[in-house]
Amino acid sequence: MMNPAHFRVDPRLASILGESYHSTERALKELVDNAWDADAENVWVALPDGVTEQPIIIRDDGSGMTEAELRHEYLVIANDRRTRKGELTPARKRKVKGRKGIGKFAGLVAASTMTVETKARGTATEVVIEKEAILHATQDLEQVDFPVRTQQYDGDEHGTTVTLTNLNQRFAAPNPEVLKELLVLEYGRERDFVIHVNDEALSLDDLPGPLFTFETEIEDVGKVQFQFKVMDTSRPISKAG
Repeated sequence: MMNPAHFRVDPRLASILGESYHSTERALKELVDNAWDADAENVWVALPDGVTEQPIIIRDDGSGMTEAELRHEYLVIANDRRTRKGELTPARKRKVKGRKGIGKFAGLVAASTMTVETKARGTATEVVIEKEAILHATQDLEQVDFPVRTQQYDGDEHGTTVTLTNLNQRFAAPNPEVLKELLVLEYGRERDFVIHVNDEALSLDDLPGPLFTFETEIEDVGKVQFQFKVMDTSRPISKAG
């Protein structure tokens, strides 16, 4: 079954139109943040090798969305999730990353076409978002049709996949090492959120600098191993440790 969907423009749209991302890697991090907010345990990022027309794919095993949630929440621009649902995610009680409801469109920094496929509670929903349609909509964004397809499925599978195609040739291909560093600094301490970039789980090895390992015995606990890196570049205090 296929029916068109429309963006619903929040009055705050004008205040965010001038915002942009400093790099493709930071835009992709926003899509990983969305997986965090969806209570995913895992997120997989597949990057092209830089010389092909392969897409960028970000897939997670989070809560996913029903068709109604996609239409009435995901497609509402500048709709602050924290205002609607609170500061913490429902299942894992994580502090919500998304702030302005526009991080979902970060993929359009790197590509002309963003396909969102999401599964939740027996419904699979897909929407295709074209950057050109948005750029030419001017004040009539609510009238732009974005095709939405839905179908039912058996089982309890859930999660969301974002596929970015027709990559922006004005930007360099995303650098896996730069992206890994950004993600490790943000999520390296989390034990219930595993990020895979090109099928490799992130670890301290993805940060520059020497790795140190220290083992000790703690009473009533046993042997404990500590690992840390000393980076040769400065970082904000919030990223220390």
